Amino acid sequence: MKYDIYSFNQKEKVFLSIVWIGISGVLAYFFYRSWIIWGVIVLFFPFFVKWQRKVAVKRRKWELTLAFREAVVMVAANLQAGNSVENAFRRTYGDLKNLLGEEADMTKEFLLIGRGLDNNLILEKLLLDLGVRSGVEDIMDFADIFAVAKRSGGNLREIITDTAEVISEKIEMKRSLRILISEKQFEQKIMSVIPFFILIYIGFTSPGYFDSLYHTLSGMGIMTACLTGYILALIWGMKITAIEV
Repeated sequence: MKYDIYSFNQKEKVFLSIVWIGISGVLAYFFYRSWIIWGVIVLFFPFFVKWQRKVAVKRRKWELTLAFREAVVMVAANLQAGNSVENAFRRTYGDLKNLLGEEADMTKEFLLIGRGLDNNLILEKLLLDLGVRSGVEDIMDFADIFAVAKRSGGNLREIITDTAEVISEKIEMKRSLRILISEKQFEQKIMSVIPFFILIYIGFTSPGYFDSLYHTLSGMGIMTACLTGYILALIWGMKITAIEV
């Protein structure tokens, strides 16, 4: 499985369709008050899906990163319990299954590693394959360190234990930073809906105030400029708060 590719299931596709129809309706109502424009905006649904797919890929990779932190800690614990390196990875599958469930991506990956070991495949190659397919830096780093340690004949138990501790601390630091960033992202989302509440308030207190903007060619031009400015500001705000850690 390549984690750079995400395919929505039928339920997710239906949900995204409903969300986009709602968003299109809001934009068409506040900026044009036109059913025709609503239909035009709905046609941009493929772009919305493409954006959501990127969001889903990032979310899945982050979940994989957190699960990998648990996995390397379990591997280190199994090594400390006296298991060989290969058996430590085999036993980690059972631990992940109990902690995350059978359907978790990392659980499935350790199941594949266990099956690969049973078929006499080399552990470092299995880990490197996981690192490449996942596209997660921490997994790739662990795989590289493990491969170098195996080739150099170093103390694998000590190296894996130390590496697991470093990676776990690194991921925990990333998690803390993501919490801080998510607060700013939430503030950005709140700010993005405030203009609509302002329009609702003005429309409620001063009926007909915006009529000239919806029924004339010049008014539609002004509202198109406003919509363009709003979308650009929205994209800019998301880029500012989309800090990679």
